[in-house]
Amino acid sequence: MPASGAQPARPCLRRRVLLSVSCLILAGLSAVAVRSLIDRPLSDAADGLAGMAPEYVLLAAAMFALAPLFCGLAWHQAILLAGGRLGRVDACARYGVGSLVNSVAPAHLGDVVRAVLLLERLPPGSRGGILPWFGVIQGARLAALAALTIAALLPGPLALLALAAPAGALLVTARRSARLALFAFVAPFAKAAAIAVVLQGLGVGSPRDALVVVPALELAALLPLTPGNIGVAGAAAAGALHAQGLPISEAVQAGLVLHAIETAAGLVYGTGATLVWTGGLGTNRGLVRGPRALQQRIVRAVASGRVQAAGSKP
Repeated sequence: MPASGAQPARPCLRRRVLLSVSCLILAGLSAVAVRSLIDRPLSDAADGLAGMAPEYVLLAAAMFALAPLFCGLAWHQAILLAGGRLGRVDACARYGVGSLVNSVAPAHLGDVVRAVLLLERLPPGSRGGILPWFGVIQGARLAALAALTIAALLPGPLALLALAAPAGALLVTARRSARLALFAFVAPFAKAAAIAVVLQGLGVGSPRDALVVVPALELAALLPLTPGNIGVAGAAAAGALHAQGLPISEAVQAGLVLHAIETAAGLVYGTGATLVWTGGLGTNRGLVRGPRALQQRIVRAVASGRVQAAGSKP
């Protein structure tokens, strides 16, 4: 007999499965709905991918997948510092569910899902306690983006200094939240490393060109007009690469390829995270909420303006 107030394990698991299936159905429907928009970009991206060695594709995808993993670890630290209870695997899984939704849906809907799933691990009435740690996460991300932008403008030794100095400053100024700040800081660098691998695999430009692409992608993410930001992200990456001196044809193809790999990595990571969350690894199943309760929590969170707290990328 289950304890009072706790849901039985089997119904909880069934509800999680239903929610996961709903996410996968959303992915399929979104792909069908935007097929006419992505046929040409997918064709161009496929041409570029065909010219890349498989090891470059796999390495770039792995580096892209590290970005949401680091973000999930950052939010694990934030929830703990705010007085909540959350395991590392559970935090990365909950964050990854949002990555899956963001890969196939517009308007940052995945950020809303992340917010609901992460903030429910805080004690009732204490969600305001996450705000200082959210500020640390956003500050670390902005510091990383600024470092990447400045490093792209400087010669080799000074570029390394521009990349390392903000990390050292964060560790000194954010002693209590050093791990939180570090995880948030390195997430954009994982993206930059992935983009450098893509450029190396395509044989275009220089790995240093990746430094300017990440800030461009972050700016493009402010306009989530299409599912998975298809077209917008590729155009932003192509524009940044062209500004670095790449011919427009090579820049466009590189932008399409890197966005295709990033999207595939987000889908794979997000699907795996959703399955982990469905299985309840690292969680107390008695605290699980079903799809209907999740929908109600999303509506309440949006109405009260609380969902912005977990809106960090990717």
